[in-house]
Amino acid sequence: AAGPARCRQALLEVLGLPEDMFYLALSPAVLEKTASRYGPVRVGFSGALTANELAETELSAAVQSISAKEAHALLSGWDARRAAARAAVWEAFFRQDLVLLPATLPDALRASSTALLTDFAAQDYTLLGTVLEFLANNSALPHAEALPGAWDAKAGTYTVTDASRAAVQTFLSVSPASGNDASLREP
Repeated sequence: AAGPARCRQALLEVLGLPEDMFYLALSPAVLEKTASRYGPVRVGFSGALTANELAETELSAAVQSISAKEAHALLSGWDARRAAARAAVWEAFFRQDLVLLPATLPDALRASSTALLTDFAAQDYTLLGTVLEFLANNSALPHAEALPGAWDAKAGTYTVTDASRAAVQTFLSVSPASGNDASLREP
């Protein structure tokens, strides 16, 4: 509720990230609005969910078509155990038409900028488009990771946990002992 600057400061303190780090935090509603620009996507849940979870969610093991609105309705109720499946579904929307991604994603984010919990400035949307254009032209595929933590759907809040800290530090190659060192990974 305090806005992007407070969110950024909290992430830097809690997760021990480098100060020059950019992040993009989307609420499920903004993610739905953004992904809806790409049309329905075909996904299969057989590798992401157990047979019991498939039955519980009334999903088929077969590949099926799902819209962003349907994905939002389905995935919003999923707990942290299903975070990887949730990330894979949203990632599928962005993977399905890489040629559109460099223009549509920055435009969609600009249109929802007041609802984002991110530290993006106006020029960062242009930079995002440039980076996505480079990646799309060089056949790089998007990669999504689900940050573990506690999502309270009723309150609309996310709480960072010890598992969240460890996941971010591992993914970004940041050691908590070394402070805010830059990532050791190649860009």
